Amino acid sequence: MCLGAIVERRPGSPDVTAVRSLSRISSQYVIATSRIIFALAATIFVASLSHAQSGQPKGSTGTILPDAALLIRGPFGEYSYKLTRTADDSVTLEEFGGRHMRLEIRQIPDKRCVFVSTREEKDGVDVAQLDLTKFDGTYQLWEACVGPASAPPENRCTYSLHFSSQKHAFCSSRFQKMDFDLSKIPFPDGACHSYALSAREKQFYTKYVDAYERIKEQCGGGQ
Repeated sequence: MCLGAIVERRPGSPDVTAVRSLSRISSQYVIATSRIIFALAATIFVASLSHAQSGQPKGSTGTILPDAALLIRGPFGEYSYKLTRTADDSVTLEEFGGRHMRLEIRQIPDKRCVFVSTREEKDGVDVAQLDLTKFDGTYQLWEACVGPASAPPENRCTYSLHFSSQKHAFCSSRFQKMDFDLSKIPFPDGACHSYALSAREKQFYTKYVDAYERIKEQCGGGQ
C-alpha cells in the first residue's frame, strides 16, 4: 500500500511501501480537480433553506446551518437528503432511499460553532457533536493505492479527506437516554477524534471542502 497526495502521482511509477508526509493541498486545487470529474450521485435537496437567504445577516447561525448539517452527517455516508428548518438554530435532516436516517441538528446555545445531532433509535439515542473551534483551518486529500502500478487508479486507489483538528473535533456515541445538557455531553472514552471522511470516490469530497470553507469564514480556523 502507498499513501500520498494525489498531485504526486507519476504515470508508470511503481508502488512503494512507505508513508509519505503530505503537504497541505489547497482548497483551490481540490475544488478545481474534483469539479472536472464532478458526477455527484448523492444530490442534496434543501427544503426551505438557502446559503444566501434574504433576511438572514451574514454570520448568523442560519447561514451556516446547512453546511454544518452536511459536515456532521458526512461520516455516516453518502445519501441524498432534505433539510427542513425547525427553528433559527436547528434543522431536521431526512434521508431518501433505503436507510431513512433522520437527524435533529442544532447549534449549542452560546457556542455558535458547535453543533449537535440526535437520532432516536429503539435502544437509545445516537448523539454526534461537531466542534468547529477544534479545527485549525487546513485539510489534506490522501490517496492509498494497492496492486500493480499499471492498473487504472480508479481500480486500485481509495481517497480520504483529513481536516487538521483536535481530538474532540467530532464525537459520536449512543446513549440509553438523553438525560444530560447538550452543552456538556458525557461522551465515553474513544468516542471523540479528529474529523476525517473516507471510503468514497474523490469527487464526493468537493462539497465538504466547499462547506468547510464557507463555515471557516464565520468560525475561523484554530479559534
